[in-house]
Amino acid sequence: MELPPKPRCPQCGFVVLNRRYPKCESCGAVLPESIVYSAAQRRTLLVAEEEQALERTRNEKAASVTTPGSLDDGIMSVVMGLTER
Repeated sequence: MELPPKPRCPQCGFVVLNRRYPKCESCGAVLPESIVYSAAQRRTLLVAEEEQALERTRNEKAASVTTPGSLDDGIMSVVMGLTER
């Protein structure tokens, strides 16, 4: 499968890495509308990123609740229990 070519700045030929930014990151030239994301596309990307961040946070919280303590914690508990007697 062949990927489409990456967009380039018409002024300097620099590969456009951030299509959200309306200017070339190398030379500062204004990029054509055909290269830059529209306002609607930027909003869609922002909403998707926010949803992914929320999902990541939920997954991290769920993992921290269901993950048992480390082996070191278990060993320390046993050692403390033996030394208290």
